[in-house]
Amino acid sequence: MWDPAFVTSTSPTAAIREYLRQVYSKDAVFREHVQDLRSSDAFVCGLVYNTVDEITALFNGHRNEAPEQVHKRVQDFFSDCPEHGDVFWKYVETEDVSLISEAIYEYIAERNTDGIVAIEASKIPTLMQRDTTQFC
Repeated sequence: MWDPAFVTSTSPTAAIREYLRQVYSKDAVFREHVQDLRSSDAFVCGLVYNTVDEITALFNGHRNEAPEQVHKRVQDFFSDCPEHGDVFWKYVETEDVSLISEAIYEYIAERNTDGIVAIEASKIPTLMQRDTTQFC
């Protein structure tokens, strides 16, 4: 869904992460997905609301009454950068979108590698257009 890019990196994994940080994290649809606190297919729902009771509480506007285990799931997801987890949890509680920084979008984006592949430039074949006058 996003334009391909040449990424200079030390490995395919590093290339994918860099692409996700620089391209995917800036995408408006991705950001809406992160900001959405009400849809069952939104980022936050998949991250922290795992049980029927938790999802029901979310849709009834009782996010602040979520059990401690929900807060723990946010902390676990942001375990490499706990300060992002604290800020994101505050966003869940307050719905103040201004709390979500570029760094938080990038952190979330680079952990969603599904469907993204890195291909070494030397392995991409170069095709030449054939002379079409030979064909009917």
